[in-house]
Amino acid sequence: MELAAGILILILSILHIVYGEMQPVANVSKATDDRNLIGSVRVMSLQGGILLFAVGLIHIFQFFDVISLSGVAAYFPLGIILINLFTYIFVAIWKHRELFSIAAFQLVVFMVIIILQILSIR
Repeated sequence: MELAAGILILILSILHIVYGEMQPVANVSKATDDRNLIGSVRVMSLQGGILLFAVGLIHIFQFFDVISLSGVAAYFPLGIILINLFTYIFVAIWKHRELFSIAAFQLVVFMVIIILQILSIR
């Protein structure tokens, strides 16, 4: 379970970074010359991808017994993913409901990851 969660999260992190450069950053760059806005979108996309990448590595390292998280710390990777998901859901419900239709598959993948994470907590 832990290895599967780690691999899925790593794949999502890479897609997050690549898609962020190809879609939102490219579209913002076409719409404006505001370097601050373009840079902010780029940073947010990269931050999200790197955060996911780190959580994926934690799961993989735990699977191979490179690290061990115990007690409350065992729930940190799950908490990070839940914070990420809840932030997305909050923004989508509050301001941008159209986001649900374009990210339905991603939401399903996150649910699978969360289930794998819960099942892998020791």
